[in-house]
Amino acid sequence: MEEMEIDLKERVLSALETKNVSELREIFDTIPNIDIAEALDEVTDPALLLFIFRNVNNDYTADFFQELTIDQQELLINAFSDKQLIELLDNSFADDIVDSLEELPANVVSRILKVCPKDMRADVNRLLNYKDDTAGSVMTTEYISLLNKTTVKDAIKEIRQKGRDAETVYTIFVRDASRTLVGTVDLDDLIFAKETETLEDIMNLDFVTCSVNDDQEAVANMFKRYDLTAMAVTTKGGKIAGIITVDDVVDIIVEEATEDMAHMNAVSDMEDPYLKTPILKLVWKCVPWIVCLMLLQIGSAFITSSFDYLIESCAILAVFSPLILDAGGNSGGQTTTLIVRSIALDEFEKGDFKKVIWKEFRVALIIALIIGTFATLWTFFEISVLGIGSIPETIELGNTVHNVTLSGVAANFVVSLLVGTTLLVTMIVSRMIGCCLPFLAKKIHVDPAVMCGPFTTTIVDVVSLLTYFLMWSYIFAPLLFK
Repeated sequence: MEEMEIDLKERVLSALETKNVSELREIFDTIPNIDIAEALDEVTDPALLLFIFRNVNNDYTADFFQELTIDQQELLINAFSDKQLIELLDNSFADDIVDSLEELPANVVSRILKVCPKDMRADVNRLLNYKDDTAGSVMTTEYISLLNKTTVKDAIKEIRQKGRDAETVYTIFVRDASRTLVGTVDLDDLIFAKETETLEDIMNLDFVTCSVNDDQEAVANMFKRYDLTAMAVTTKGGKIAGIITVDDVVDIIVEEATEDMAHMNAVSDMEDPYLKTPILKLVWKCVPWIVCLMLLQIGSAFITSSFDYLIESCAILAVFSPLILDAGGNSGGQTTTLIVRSIALDEFEKGDFKKVIWKEFRVALIIALIIGTFATLWTFFEISVLGIGSIPETIELGNTVHNVTLSGVAANFVVSLLVGTTLLVTMIVSRMIGCCLPFLAKKIHVDPAVMCGPFTTTIVDVVSLLTYFLMWSYIFAPLLFK
């Protein structure tokens, strides 16, 4: 695959440098636009890019332009004459133009809107006014919408006339005289219907729509649930405002997955590919989160400081604290990841919170018993066989010195039981916290992925340390020392 990409890059550059128009046209005839754009992603000479737009069919160059990097798009727009820019816009869909405008500098946006055909400028301005990440912001206004009284014969005729400029012809949206959506017709149903039938006779009445203000992630879930290739976006009055197609949904899924992955690992959203993101921008995306998590660790520091006299008198406590912190954080993170995934896929209905809590409690209890037992036996092996850690002969609690009452195997087992019991409690608590936090985030309208990973681990660390030191102070130390 990599060798093919290198060969394509060399082939395209060779055709551009030698001004070989026939070779260049053959490349665009036989190779997808996105592959050609990726092969030229390092080209910064506008003259080379302009040569493509002057000599390759407009049917290819409009899509090719959308696949170029934002920097390359800006270079081209600045190099285009008004006539060339108008030709590009005429062969582009309004939603694709909006995607580019959102990334380009203000002066470039102004020029595009200035030369934009009047009807397209109205569509572009309307799309730009919708909130980010809503159905309205990702929909397209190029679709085929026909009156319900239209005959099949006339519908096919109109599709042939307008289909080239539409985002899709596989789903026809049927409206009444007031532009209210009343049904949809699949292309195959239209082709096999009688010419004298009307769209009203053959249209689907069980169609699914979304509102212009619906979240794009919810829209993607609707496509998955109902197995759609296109869906109408409607206003409050049920009038069709635009459509969303499955290719838009693929982009949404990639965007949402990237965003969730970043939030789960305490990184700000990545808009550009890693290698094309400036170093300082990468630094800025990571540093604030790291600082924030460091500040949250004040809870762990405060607890450790409050029980520092225990660590000083019995250093073996410090030996096993990393084990407890890691296991608790990992367990809580596992639960949060599972719940965030289910929320993202819209698997939960209203009122399912109690069911989820009850199920997760039973899962946590079984895992806690297994891990607690294993931790007890493993810690005992580490102390007794590997000689990790040692139990002091005396311990000072407050102003009183206590002598060890157990020794050898019994003492080792008490410390091992402390670690195992702490992990048992920590596993249950951490998984319950990891289960509840995503629901809390959704309730307060925060991305549940933010509660994953580092945030869950930070909160669980505080709980784990507190459980560890309190159980030692009030249960296990009195068993070992008197």
